[in-house]
Amino acid sequence: MDRGGNTLLQVLSHEEKAILDFERRWGQTGPKDRLIEGVLGLASARYYELLGRLVGEKAAVAYDPLTVKRVLRLIEDHTEVAAS
Repeated sequence: MDRGGNTLLQVLSHEEKAILDFERRWGQTGPKDRLIEGVLGLASARYYELLGRLVGEKAAVAYDPLTVKRVLRLIEDHTEVAAS
């Protein structure tokens, strides 16, 4: 909320929605890096940077809660494996 008591609406950009949509649809077949570049026009490093930031946004959770939860779980699992 802002100081006037109004709810601040977070709106996802077209690119942010496309990233979440891609992540939801990707069926784990084929080289994901090539698909990221071909479909979204992003380098895979940039894609993962944006995705990692995006899953922390309330607007992303509102737009696609299952995908956001799955990505957060994958990040957490990867962090645990890297720490061990």
